[in-house]
Amino acid sequence: MDYTKQLSSLIAHEPQLRLLIDMIPEFIVLKDGEGRWLVTNKLVLNSYGMGEDYPYQGKTDKELSKVFTSQKHNFFYNVETDELAWTKGETIQIEKTLQTPNGISRTWEVIKTPIFNQNGDRSHLIIVSRDITKRKIAEEALKNSESNYRLIAENMKDIIITVDHNGLINYLSPSFEKITGYRNKEFLNVDALAFLQYIHPEDQDFVKQTYHELIFERKKLHAYYEYRLKNSDGQYIWLEANINSIYNINGDFEKLILVARDIIKRKIYLNQLELMAYYDHLTDIPNRRFFMDKLSQEIVKAGDSKQILALMYLDIDHFKKINDSMGHDIGDQLLIQLARRIQQSIRETDILARIGGDEFAIILPNLTNELEAKVIGERIVNILKEPWNIEDKIFQTTSSIGISIFPKDGTNPQVLIRNADESLYTAKAKGRANVHFYS
Repeated sequence: MDYTKQLSSLIAHEPQLRLLIDMIPEFIVLKDGEGRWLVTNKLVLNSYGMGEDYPYQGKTDKELSKVFTSQKHNFFYNVETDELAWTKGETIQIEKTLQTPNGISRTWEVIKTPIFNQNGDRSHLIIVSRDITKRKIAEEALKNSESNYRLIAENMKDIIITVDHNGLINYLSPSFEKITGYRNKEFLNVDALAFLQYIHPEDQDFVKQTYHELIFERKKLHAYYEYRLKNSDGQYIWLEANINSIYNINGDFEKLILVARDIIKRKIYLNQLELMAYYDHLTDIPNRRFFMDKLSQEIVKAGDSKQILALMYLDIDHFKKINDSMGHDIGDQLLIQLARRIQQSIRETDILARIGGDEFAIILPNLTNELEAKVIGERIVNILKEPWNIEDKIFQTTSSIGISIFPKDGTNPQVLIRNADESLYTAKAKGRANVHFYS
């Protein structure tokens, strides 16, 4: 999807997206593969001194640094660390100190997750930051005074666990009981590896390896990981953990400090955010971005299996007249109901997507011959001729379908799309409400 269409899609469901991410008490920033800001929340805008109404969308950090010069060093730091995440090709965690417009210095823990498309090109960068100033103070207090540390730790919402040099748990903060439902005394003076039985099987190897490196190999690590822990109700919760090894002034290993936070709400929010990037907000079917990624995947599968793949393009004849004469609300409802009718006419393995406006595309994988595509196409054309009853208005529409076939009509997404689109215009020229294969 080009930037203009991408931005347009985001703006279309801006209110619900805004409500979603403004609820998160953390920095949330979504950028495209070229570093342009697409979505952020009020906390970010206020912390950078932009103001909640500043039109940041489509601007890069370098462009923003020219407007908000007092934050220039922070924007340049963003560019540098963004590139680090892209180069590593995986999630990275960093700490950043940011001075707010009112002069207060705060420390943030920043997690940057790069997302690549099927071709390996940069697609999106998700950045989540949370204020760890209190935690940093707590950790520093621990080094200087155990009593001060406990006073702070026992009033934090984060879980704090300390493990001695023998690998035994010697402290759990009160928040451990509140979040997990287990009693602290069940784990005190117990080998920390006892926790493994409560950790999701898919996460156990990494946790065990990190623990071994810290306790037995005495590696001076600052480890970060996310894992699932089974609570007392038998349900898995997501925890985000930071673990530090502490050494005394003689260089001898003393203990591990693990600080963990329940992040299930963030997981839900980020999952919804990612879904919103792939699905059309009006019809709830895949959007153009999802369609392009999926088409690339299905072309590779069809090439490997030596099967036929068909690509259909269709729209609503005279859709503009419907919008102009009946209103956009009826036009929107027509698009929603049209998507439902098409879904009822295709196979479960077929993929329907809204490309934009009244344009739709359908990927038909695993075909043995072109006749199968023709049968499905004619079924769609016929069902879309049936009358619509929307807001007590009864009317009829027609739709034409253009079809291109892999590999006969093209072996890459761009060529197949162009040829299917050309076939659609040919179908319209032949009288509309018909199916036409690319020739």
